[in-house]
Amino acid sequence: MFVRNASRGFTLIELLVVIAIIAILAAILFPVFAQARESARKASCLSNTKQLGLGIMMYVQDYDEMYPCNNWDTPPLGITDTDSHDPKFPAAIAWMWHVMPYMKNRQILACPSDPNTKNVNWSGYDNANPATCDDAWGIPTPISYAANQEIFGYGGTAGTAGCFATDISDWGYDPKGMAAVPSPAQTYMIADYGRETLEAFWINNLRAANYTRIYNESAPGNGARADTTEPWKTRMANPSIYRHQKGSNITYGDGHAKFHIGSSITSGDDFYDLFHAKEGLYTREY
Repeated sequence: MFVRNASRGFTLIELLVVIAIIAILAAILFPVFAQARESARKASCLSNTKQLGLGIMMYVQDYDEMYPCNNWDTPPLGITDTDSHDPKFPAAIAWMWHVMPYMKNRQILACPSDPNTKNVNWSGYDNANPATCDDAWGIPTPISYAANQEIFGYGGTAGTAGCFATDISDWGYDPKGMAAVPSPAQTYMIADYGRETLEAFWINNLRAANYTRIYNESAPGNGARADTTEPWKTRMANPSIYRHQKGSNITYGDGHAKFHIGSSITSGDDFYDLFHAKEGLYTREY
């Protein structure tokens, strides 16, 4: 007498149950993996901002405690290691090129959570050679960070040849040294941003640094005063407008860097922030 041992396979119901379990686990784990990836990108960006702070502090020590400045008189960059490859490029926003010898790596200027690192903050830059004054507000390299112009300021005076040859000394944007900043450890210097320079009125571009990338327009001014206006009020619920998990990385005037939730970021101006913050642009005690 022969006994047939037939192997038993899975039934359709069992297969469906297994597939359902896998789908449930995937739905639970994928957001966790996404958050883990973003945490890694945030850490990489924080490393970038720390390196920028270190490079700037090295520059400050070599230049009598003066911060690097931008070029209101727009002299040629004098270097070819830019995406324009034009040494005659007339740059107004040039602080990053002044500290580049201390960094020697343009890649740290791009945040890995910036959705558009291929074409960032190139206002006016059209890749034309030779460059003209129409390109002067352009930054011929991908960059995700902006500097507080109240600290770095602009070089150049009236009568100097250049694209913006006017005296701006009465604007309060003269180049500054560390002694001119009352609280360097509490003053924003470099940060994730959606515009070329940090400005108090445009603080929402720091609170939501990817806003300009997502909506192709500047976040509204007036800081927290704009939180009840549309479309900003609705768009604030969109997590993609924030650079890192609803916050941004910030480097301070003494070179240290840390992450802040967007809702805790202020301009330091009561008119914009709606509460009594420490007096001074982009300054707050934490």
